Amino acid sequence: MNNLPYIKNSKESIVNYALNLKEKTFKDVLLNDPNITDEDRALLFEYYNNPRSKGSLGQLIEKHFFFYDNNNNPEADFNEAGVELKVSPYTIKNNGDLRAKERLVLTIINYMNDYKEEDFLKSHVYEKCALMLLVYYLYEPNKERLDYLINYINLFQFPEEDLEIIKNDYKIIIDKIKNGKAEEISESDTNYLGACTKGANASSLRNQPYSNVKAMQRAFCLKNSYMSYILNHYLVNKTEEYESVIKDANVLKEQTLEQYIISKLRPYYNQDIEFLKYKFDIPYQVTNKSFTYLLAKRMLEVVNEKIEEFEKSNIKIKAIRLRPDGMPKESMSFPTFKYTEIVKEDWLDSELYETFSTTKYLFMIYQYVDDNTLIFKKAMFWNVPEKDLNTEIKKVWENTIERIKNNEYDNLPKISESPILHVRPHAQNKNDTYPTLDGNNSIKKCFWLNASYIKKQIEESED
Repeated sequence: MNNLPYIKNSKESIVNYALNLKEKTFKDVLLNDPNITDEDRALLFEYYNNPRSKGSLGQLIEKHFFFYDNNNNPEADFNEAGVELKVSPYTIKNNGDLRAKERLVLTIINYMNDYKEEDFLKSHVYEKCALMLLVYYLYEPNKERLDYLINYINLFQFPEEDLEIIKNDYKIIIDKIKNGKAEEISESDTNYLGACTKGANASSLRNQPYSNVKAMQRAFCLKNSYMSYILNHYLVNKTEEYESVIKDANVLKEQTLEQYIISKLRPYYNQDIEFLKYKFDIPYQVTNKSFTYLLAKRMLEVVNEKIEEFEKSNIKIKAIRLRPDGMPKESMSFPTFKYTEIVKEDWLDSELYETFSTTKYLFMIYQYVDDNTLIFKKAMFWNVPEKDLNTEIKKVWENTIERIKNNEYDNLPKISESPILHVRPHAQNKNDTYPTLDGNNSIKKCFWLNASYIKKQIEESED
């Protein structure tokens, strides 16, 4: 199209034109494209409504609204203006909260080349996200794709404090490649910038420069949790719930986010929990799930409901109570799974893989000195190692599905069958059940990380 309806080297013009998308559907965009015939339009309706056409809605906006051909150019989409277009879905949770439906994929990681550039600001991935035009549409599962409504549009560039964290995320990924450990990269290694799997299945493997071991194909991405924050904070302007731990971005030039958080918690190591409860005026009992989160907030000097960096990074706080000998009192539970749903999953798309591959945990570790005295022993960050995730944990998950398909609901993997993971009930009572494949009901169950495995992770962090 020779006469574009916007000035292609002006970001202001591009944004002003993009605002015409607000409260429009993708079908509206096709109907308003003067360059396609009615016959072609009918074919395009069929193509773009196909749920298998991943990424096609973004391509629709590129071609039929901004009128430029789709390409795989490493430069920004609107190169003359330095703007990258990103079209992404969001959902509305039952409580009304908005959440990005998925991570924002930026570009495939080239293990053989990307490690050569150590400066994130000079990297090709930064070219893809330095200044982004974000277009968010509401995903509604019962609608055809072309009927999705576009609601939020704005330019976005990283705040200074986020950029410092992202630089460190990039370094973590690049260092693993340089150390010949690309196969050990996990999205949960990092905070905002992730390295997500990108391929049809686990056989999508690539060569790496400093090892003969092939690594799963991955892409640089902005995490789902980070994009949810961006949606709420910068596009919807819902800011009152969040408060940052980092009051001055300059501290991140000297230490990582994790180092800074641990430095804030360390002064309270080995202090009696009852004393800390009194000191911080915490209304909950130590066994209450809210106690640990509130204690962490008090130590980190956060008053508002949500810790900003934790929301962006998908950092979950977990309480671990140790016996005097250092063994956790119990294994670590995760959300229950539905028997009729888990059997439909593939490993790389499963809820368990998604949880373990994207979540970083802040362990708040308490230890009993005697029967009556519990102290705050220490804190540590931890994520499931990739070597455990795609071997032993995957095996337990596969065994679980196989036994469910055989209606062996009372014979799911036990703690004696694996050094890492097992399945057992996680229900309020015997009547708290889920439907089974054979039309009956069985008590709710979930995956548990073995107490002995958690003990090993804590001990290895002290090396």
